[in-house]
Amino acid sequence: MAIKYGSRDGLPWKSAKELHATIDSIQTGSAPWKTYKFRYTGPKPTTPPRWMEEEYELNLRDILKVFEAELLSPEFKDESDYAPYMEFDPQGNRVWSNLMSGDWVNRQAVTFFDGFHITAD
Repeated sequence: MAIKYGSRDGLPWKSAKELHATIDSIQTGSAPWKTYKFRYTGPKPTTPPRWMEEEYELNLRDILKVFEAELLSPEFKDESDYAPYMEFDPQGNRVWSNLMSGDWVNRQAVTFFDGFHITAD
């Protein structure tokens, strides 16, 4: 779905509060939400800007637990590509499109196979 910037046409929520309620109601999977509070602790000028004084929240799930749950879910069967890959556009620039196209997953695949040694008969 594409929505023009500044437009509310086609949005399923009437307010940010409704959007947040929808997000908060998502309980699929066994990876619990975790909340981390943080604030700026570096040097401050005499009159610091508000962002240096306020506390912020970061809400997230452990991505590895989410991915494990996805792998075990019949709803995602045949919907995901589980092989690491690197994609490039015609100009030779790297294209990043999902977890399996990233450097981390490629490093994990290489690490997994580092312990295997192939010998000729």
